[in-house]
Amino acid sequence: MGMSFNIGFFVIALALVLVGYAAYRRTMPPVTGRLRMILTGLRITAFVLLAALLMDPRFVRRADIEIPAEVVALIDRSASMALPAYASATGSPATRFEEAGKASSELQEIVESRGGHYREVYFAGDAWVAGVDSIAPDGQGTDIRRSLETAFKNHEGENIAAFVVFSDGVETERQLVRKPIPPVTVFTIGVGDTTVPEDVRIKDVDYNSVVRAPSRSTIKATIECLGGVFDSPGRVKKIKIRLMENGATLFETDTLVTVAEREIVQDIPVEFPKPGRRQFRLTASVDGFDAEPENNWRDIAIVAEKAGVRVLIVDQLPTWELSFLAGLLRRDDTFEFDLVSIAASDALVDMERMVDGSEIANNLRAYDALVLLSLDVGYINDSVAAAIKRFVRETGKGLLVLPSPSSLFERPAAWNRLGEVLPVRGNPPYRFTLQYTHIRPGPDAVSNVITTQLVPRLSQSDWQQRSPLLGYYGPLAPKPGSEVLIETVETGAPACVFQRVGEGRVALVSVGPLWRWKFLSDNDPVYNEFFSRVLDFLSRGDETERFVIKSRKNIYDSGERAVLSAEVFNEKMQPVTGAPVRVEISRVTGDGEVPLEIFPMTREGSDNPRFRTELPPLGPGHYRVRGEADLPGRTLTSEPLDISVSEASVEFQRVHQDRSNLIGIARQAGSGAYLPLADAGSAVERIPLERRFVRSTSELSLRTSAVIFVLIVALLSLEWIIRKRSGMI
Repeated sequence: MGMSFNIGFFVIALALVLVGYAAYRRTMPPVTGRLRMILTGLRITAFVLLAALLMDPRFVRRADIEIPAEVVALIDRSASMALPAYASATGSPATRFEEAGKASSELQEIVESRGGHYREVYFAGDAWVAGVDSIAPDGQGTDIRRSLETAFKNHEGENIAAFVVFSDGVETERQLVRKPIPPVTVFTIGVGDTTVPEDVRIKDVDYNSVVRAPSRSTIKATIECLGGVFDSPGRVKKIKIRLMENGATLFETDTLVTVAEREIVQDIPVEFPKPGRRQFRLTASVDGFDAEPENNWRDIAIVAEKAGVRVLIVDQLPTWELSFLAGLLRRDDTFEFDLVSIAASDALVDMERMVDGSEIANNLRAYDALVLLSLDVGYINDSVAAAIKRFVRETGKGLLVLPSPSSLFERPAAWNRLGEVLPVRGNPPYRFTLQYTHIRPGPDAVSNVITTQLVPRLSQSDWQQRSPLLGYYGPLAPKPGSEVLIETVETGAPACVFQRVGEGRVALVSVGPLWRWKFLSDNDPVYNEFFSRVLDFLSRGDETERFVIKSRKNIYDSGERAVLSAEVFNEKMQPVTGAPVRVEISRVTGDGEVPLEIFPMTREGSDNPRFRTELPPLGPGHYRVRGEADLPGRTLTSEPLDISVSEASVEFQRVHQDRSNLIGIARQAGSGAYLPLADAGSAVERIPLERRFVRSTSELSLRTSAVIFVLIVALLSLEWIIRKRSGMI
């Protein structure tokens, strides 16, 4: 115990004592000596206490506090813990959750008998619940590493001896790179059978969540049979795959899985004759034993939209460029395309997409973008050239010129007829310089929506070294007002030039062939992204959404984390990277929308302007997402995005204990270990329940004491009352 005083306190206190004594040395009327002593004592005491309040002396206490070691038990409360602890048990077997609770109680008794503290918390995904009697295994989503990270943050600074995780180890978060374990001791206690049961499940469903109408789309279902020995004759299982919509069967087939072939892939075609949102249910019915029927069905939601972009490709003497471009447009449901050609074959493009090239002058207005590849001599006559110029200038649509043998670059008459709408100038015909050619971002690449997200990729040379372009057309010079988006590394010549012409937009590419990018060893997406962006912007221009939120899927299983991405552009269609962006999630019910929560979005990377956020697992139902971006002077709002959460749970996709995952978590954490449920109590032998001594310092200030203030008032009041009764007042 120590005390901190100011020397002035003693001086003032002594002065007040003298004042109090002098005040009652002589009184009128005279009082007895005893009463004089009482009055003097009351005043002196009140004055000294008042001086203490003003001078604020401090009382400091220092002591060493002993803190016992603490063990925190993390008990998995996800829905898979409601499964029987042992599949071989009969009657009403105990659940994994119940067995984990019993083992935790036994461990608690041992820890506390040795002087340690024990605390239970429950987790599912990253949701934490304190230990209560009513907790149930109904959580959706399991992420043990995320939960350990949360536990570490919640108990930071405490004397934690170890974390003990009771779980079946089945994590529902699919991550290529797992988060590191916090630097603490972690023991994992495995709950549930480690033997893989005989279970047929829908392993994966692959489909386009947005398609164009009318069109046909394919749902690819992967069915897998796990574990066990087949109990049917011939070691074969019969599975019926069915796709239903509103109770009606759209597709049905029987298939077989065997010991040798445990996984099958089934393509299911679906017709979309008109726009609208359709929801399906995919089921896999099994003849014979199946450990977990809950993983035998999936909900599927597909939105059919009216085709937004129609593209006309003129390639009269087609090469491989047409084949790859047509393949891209065929897979991207944003686009529909037709072809003008005189030598097309089934190997390059579907014959049903062919249109009469002689009618282009009359039919061009039906399209949103025109792509010029190879041209027959004299095809771009005066009437066709006039129609193309009106198409760009007046209609506000897009023109894309690509390099190819017999292309516009090599047809001087056609070039001159279209020259006034082209973004470059020169003296045709142009020669194709045959040499390995590499490209880089041009001076206007960052500010144009076509290339803004490609700048980091175009700045790298490693992928181009693996599949360089074969040459370029030249010499070309960009016109005033045009934007050079891409240029060659070797000569600095323009490789992709863009310009606004009247109400429309024109882009010209002079290097090629670009289809060589499709042969990169890592399946680099630069080809797809470049053509998707250039055709989208040429066809829609400023109508391209400035704030777009997209979801990885239309419908998620219960326990899945919805992943949302967003792109934000300013008035000049330049990417916005520094603005605060957030999304609000609302539940859609029959009575309207119920706002739930707001989540911030963050940049995907320092060189990527796209924003991203990951929502916590949502319960089954329908949800609406709205985004807001705070731009200078205004707030930009996105179009609403609807997503759904199915009643099908990710918790039952795998129903056996993932022992290897629990072992990996314990080893990664350091000095911990994996233990089977029956040996949970032995973990105490390896947990250092060492007490820790912490120096504690406490300080008491009289100025903050209400008792001192009340005592001063009481002393002065009592003195006044005595003086009043003695006739001194």
